[in-house]
Order: sequence, then C-alpha cells, then structure tokens
Amino acid sequence: MELLTLEKLIKILNAYSVCDQSLDGNIIIERVLTQSIYANTGSAVIAARWYPLDKTVREALEKGACVVFCPECDAKKYNDPRIMAVKDPMDSVERFEKWCEKDCTAKRVTITGSVGKTTTTGLINTVISNMYPTLTRHSMSNSHGAILRGFQDLKPEHEYWVQEVGGVQPHYIESSAYMLHSDAVVLTNIGVSHLDKYLTQQEIFKDKSSLERYAKIDSVVIINADDPILKSAQYSHKVITFSMHDNTADYYCENVVPTYKGIELDVVCPEGRCHVTTNLLGDYNAYNVLAAVAVGKWAGIPLEQISKSISLYKPSGMRQNMLNIGGYRLLVDCFNAEPKTVLGSAQTLAQIRLDQPGRKIFITGHIDKLGEQSIQMHTELGYQLSELDIDMMIFYAGDSRYSYEAVKKAGYKNAIYFDKRNELDEWIRKNINRNDITFYKSGQFKAALVKTIDHVYGTHFQNEQQGNEGIIRLEKNFLFKLRQDDIIEICGYQGNETALKFPSQYNGKNVIRISAAAFRRKTDIISVQIPDSVVNIGQEAFYVCTSLKQITLPQSLKCIHRSAFNFCRNLQTVNLPYGCLHIEMRAFRDCVKLKEITIPPTVGYIGEDVFGGCDQLVIICEENSYAEQYAKENKIRYRLQTFNKNN
Repeated sequence: MELLTLEKLIKILNAYSVCDQSLDGNIIIERVLTQSIYANTGSAVIAARWYPLDKTVREALEKGACVVFCPECDAKKYNDPRIMAVKDPMDSVERFEKWCEKDCTAKRVTITGSVGKTTTTGLINTVISNMYPTLTRHSMSNSHGAILRGFQDLKPEHEYWVQEVGGVQPHYIESSAYMLHSDAVVLTNIGVSHLDKYLTQQEIFKDKSSLERYAKIDSVVIINADDPILKSAQYSHKVITFSMHDNTADYYCENVVPTYKGIELDVVCPEGRCHVTTNLLGDYNAYNVLAAVAVGKWAGIPLEQISKSISLYKPSGMRQNMLNIGGYRLLVDCFNAEPKTVLGSAQTLAQIRLDQPGRKIFITGHIDKLGEQSIQMHTELGYQLSELDIDMMIFYAGDSRYSYEAVKKAGYKNAIYFDKRNELDEWIRKNINRNDITFYKSGQFKAALVKTIDHVYGTHFQNEQQGNEGIIRLEKNFLFKLRQDDIIEICGYQGNETALKFPSQYNGKNVIRISAAAFRRKTDIISVQIPDSVVNIGQEAFYVCTSLKQITLPQSLKCIHRSAFNFCRNLQTVNLPYGCLHIEMRAFRDCVKLKEITIPPTVGYIGEDVFGGCDQLVIICEENSYAEQYAKENKIRYRLQTFNKNN
C-alpha cells in the first residue's frame, strides 16, 4: 500500500473538520482501524456502528491515535481537532477498502459458519499458501475490523486471499460481504451460536449467506450438504457440495479412522480419491478436510499436493490443541462452543485409546449466547453426554448446572459441578494425574476454561482471547503489559541499571508473567531477581543476554518457554523451584558456562535441546524423576538429591 498521509485519507473518506483548529495534513497514517482496542501512535480510527462510539473515541485517543472519524453530530460534541466528521462511517470504511484494493487481483476465498470455520480456514490457508502467494490472516481475525485490516495487507503480488468471516448479530457479515466480493464462499454449517442476537437459525443463515449473494458472478459456493439448512437453500452461483454421509456429494469421505494423533480418511471426488492424514482429533474434522480439498481442487491444486498440505497443518493455541504441559496431557478447545461441538468433543475423548493406565476426564462449562433456549439445550446435552464412555465429567458455571443434573438423572455417577472458579482450579490441582487425559471444552466468555488452565499450569492461553492484546505502561523504567482479568506482565526495561530487581506489582496487581522477548539482547544485564508472583517466563525473554551471570527464579514458577535463556553465555547456576512443571526446547541452549541446574521432581516435561552446548552441566535431580530420565537419555551428567517443597 502506498504511503498514506492524513490529507490523502481525508480526501478518500470525504471527511471534514468541525473544529476551528486543524491537524497537519502531512501526518503519516500507518493503519486505519474501526476497533479502537488496536489503536496506537500513527493510527486513524473510523467509529463504525458495530462498536460503542464514545468508548471508541475515548480509547482511540488514549492510545495515541492521530485522528478519529465519526458522524458530524457526534464530532461536534468533542470540539477536538483530532475528531473529524464523515457522513456515514460505514460508507467511509467501504471507500477506504476500495482505495486499498486497487491494483490487487487476488482471488478471495471466504469462509463462514457457526462452528468449524476457523479450522477449515486454517486448512484452506495451508493448502492454498503452499501453492500460491496468499494473504492469510490470524485464526481469530474474522471481524468487520479485522477484514478492514486485511484490505490494508493486500498486495498486488497476492494471488489468493483466504478470509474467515464471523457474525455476531444481524447484518454484521453482510456489511463486509459487499466489499469482499468473493470468488469462492465456503459455508460450514448453520448452528445455534449467537441465537441471543439472531433469534433464529434462518436469520443466522441469511447473514452468513450474504457472502454468496454479494460474490462475483462466476464465483462458487461450497456447502456442507449434511447441514439441512444449507442443503435446502437456494443459491445464485454454482454449488459444490461436501458430505460425510452422502456419496452423491461432489466431495465425500470413507474410512474415517480416529487415532491418538488425529483422524485419517479417504476423500472421494470427481478427480479421484486420496488418503489424508491429519493432526485433528474428532470425526467432525472430516468436514473441515473435505471443504479444504474442495477449495484446493477449485484452485487447480493436485490431490496429492492437497493431501500433503493438510497433513502438515497443526492446530495451535486454544483451538483443538493437544498438549503436554509438564507431563499432563491436555486437549484444549476453548475458543467457541455450542451443544453440538461440546458433544463432538466428548465423543472424541471417548474414542481415544489410552496408552497407559489413567482416566479420561471431560471438563466443560456454560455455553454462551444460546438465548432463551439455553436451559433446554444444556439439559439435552447432559442426557447425550451421559451415554459416553468417559471416566469423569466436570461442569462449571451458569447453565452447565442443567447438563450436570441431566447426566446425574440419566445414571452417570462420576460428575461434579462447580460454580466457583477457584474451587474448580483447586480440584484439578489435587485430582488430575499425569496418566490422565483431560479435555477442556468451552467458549471464551462465562466459562472461559483457558483461565483455569492458566491458573493451574502457568500457561498463557488467555493472551489469545479476543481483545486481550493488552496496553503498555511505563513505571520506574519498567514496561508493563496490562491485559484483561488483571493479568500483568513485565515486557521490558528502559533504564540503565545492570542488576535488576523486578517489581512484584503494578497498580496493586501482581505481576504474573515475563513477556516473550521482554529482555531480548539486553547484553548489559548482569543479574536478575524475579518476584515470586511470576508463574511464566516467555519465549526468548532473556535471549542473548550475554552478560547475565545470576538469576533468582520465582517460587511460583510453572513454565519456562522456548529459548527463554538461550545464549546467556555467562550464566553459571540455575535453581528451579519446587512446583515448576515445564521447560520448553532450547530454554538454556548455549549457556556455555552453566555448570549446575537444580530440577525438582515436579518438572514433567523438558523439551528438545534444552541444554545443547552446555558441556559443563550437571543436573541435580531426584532419583526416578523425569529429570533423571532426561539426563540419562541425553547423556548429561547428573547428581541425585532428595527434594521437598521447602528446598
């Protein structure tokens, strides 16, 4: 995108000032947004109708935005030169998007649906981008504001743009569909998410199918033929179908086999058939695979190449992610939930074969945005769950009480309901073992089980929640990142001290994390003392701190992420606290003077090449511990010691 000045942006938007003072037209605009939460110095914000106007204006200016555009009647209230008027903010967004897309000819693939659309988008991204120059977006970039940011990232060299589109209320998707002007539209299903706003499934379909109504004349619509609403609908473009159960569909599957690593299946289509292996757990992911194959073939990619690309796709973050955290086996799928997907997740857990003695534990919670049907849907879900071969089910918060009551009435004995998060957290700490496999399934709002996972295991899944990018504040030379739910991270230092004692609080709230790359290449730091409140040290937090000799780790520490202390060439001793769980790959690689590290028996995972290049190292560990096993397998010298919680 060419250099954008304020003067040029004003002309594009047909904006005008309602204040006696004026701004410098030569100001460079780095980003145009509708979501003020992402604003910073160099941003311009258009106050579109999807977001509260007063909050948008206030937050945008607080975060340093150069200018905010809103309707004239509102702009006049502020009498601020940074607030300019436009006739219609939504029209202004369209004007700017048209300006961004000039000279860009990328074919646009848009994906929407009630559930499964993000995994489908991820698979399509992988398939298309392995063949063509492709604009791909972050897995949660599906809002109206995210699409505006996508237009700004579009370049003439892109041959494809793969864009997920989410809906939260009537006409929300439609407001983007006109400008997206899709070449291919994928409709995954029509469920019950956001019934609180749409009220009926037909209204959900009406908004989501607007992508097809506004698509190019020669575009295609690719639909799930097993969804009754999608199958019975009328379309104005060529229809391509996919199905798990109907072999008359254009793309269907056979021989779906669940494995511990992911499903395998045979895809049958007009061009032939291919075998596909995935890293996706759950039969329902066959739909996502079929949609990706259909898009790949539409884009002219050979079946063999499509299959290979799909096999490379791995879910991440809080979506369908199988993890080993400190030796505890977790399945995390906590971005979105509706009754159908909660049941599908539980069915997936029931199908998994344990490779050692242990329990299958399913933890779920209140399902958001079901409207007036919430109690009924939670109750029906409970009866369905009671039929599954799962050792224990845990329900948390809100209307999940009705699911709990239903499973108990149906005769399922090992179910527990928690109404308070701290009680759920404590139960998990005391009752889940490393031989168990635990599936966490929820949405992001009332239940938000990623909060519990973070509390128990010291992870940072909450960082991936929508709108949780955080804001930066400076105090006493330390940079703090403030996120939702009172999460405080230290993310940098701007002073001259070389012996650093990190503050334990900011504004009365405990510091619990050191951000990724917070002190990366701070080569003058000699010693660091981290407060006991910190549970997580981020990726490359102290990478190439070549003068760092001494570090005092917090007693609450749970996780040390990848390359956290990589290339700290003067670090000599490290004492991990009792209760630490997890050390990721290369965490201490090339710490060439590291002579001794104490690893308590609570550590249940040490990643690949953690101590590569540490030729002088001796690991101090307990007999029969994971650390002793790791030392033996990696031919690292070790010394045995008895540990207790007070070590």
